Amino acid sequence: MIEELIMRDPFINHLGIKVKILGDGKAEATVDFKRELMRTGDIMNGGAIASLIDTVGGTAVLTLSKSNQVTVNLNINFLKAIDNGPVRALAEVTKPGNRIFYVDIRVYDGKSNLCAHATGVWYAFK
Repeated sequence: MIEELIMRDPFINHLGIKVKILGDGKAEATVDFKRELMRTGDIMNGGAIASLIDTVGGTAVLTLSKSNQVTVNLNINFLKAIDNGPVRALAEVTKPGNRIFYVDIRVYDGKSNLCAHATGVWYAFK
């Protein structure tokens, strides 16, 4: 049900991000490496990577909170340029709370190279 709800989001749908629940507090999101998400130099745009990270982090929170949530803070370390796909992001809630959730996210290119690592904080509405 959460996956279906997320896929109705116009922005996520526009980017072509697909989400999958991996368990309580865990989620995966993938997106094709395509021209619309690239920047000069034929690498993935940082904003597209950030959107993938934000989507998968929020999805991981939804598996536990069961309520709408918003991003409070997102810290991203870009480790390697992404020039192939599909691009995959894995998120895990590391510290669940009543309303505040801490999440760890890793992004991999199509060759399974770690390309970005992020941590974030989400606020869940009750």
